[in-house]
Amino acid sequence: MVDPHQVVLSIVAVAIMIGVPIICVALYDLLSGRWDEQLLRVRSALLSSREHRHNVRLLRRQQGLPLEEMAANLRRLRAAVAADANRSAAHQMGNRLAYDRILSQVCNMLGVEHDLDSESGGMERDIERFRLEAELERVGVVISDRRFGQAA
Repeated sequence: MVDPHQVVLSIVAVAIMIGVPIICVALYDLLSGRWDEQLLRVRSALLSSREHRHNVRLLRRQQGLPLEEMAANLRRLRAAVAADANRSAAHQMGNRLAYDRILSQVCNMLGVEHDLDSESGGMERDIERFRLEAELERVGVVISDRRFGQAA
């Protein structure tokens, strides 16, 4: 029969025989600088997670215009851009730039990718506006006139 006291002592002895050299090698590696890169990666990961938590807290206390108001501004500016045919070129450009700015803000709020920040113009920009309007409608933001396309 095996004595339980001897089993415990043999487990402790094996743990000491294996654990002490591992701890000595780990301390030597730490003091010699082998882990410097890993420690820097861990430190940068901790800093980035702290920054992420800070950003999440800021998002919870987010200030600014609500999405509904931004959508109302989009509808208003869309009507203004559509009725700009008899206005000056500066007025038309101002309305289009305001519409593009609000459109890009709404896309950023909803995580829709867009190319309105690029220097494109003319037909490419009109196509991008049309694509973004359709994408926002698909997401659930009502931009178009509700009466359009509905039965009387």
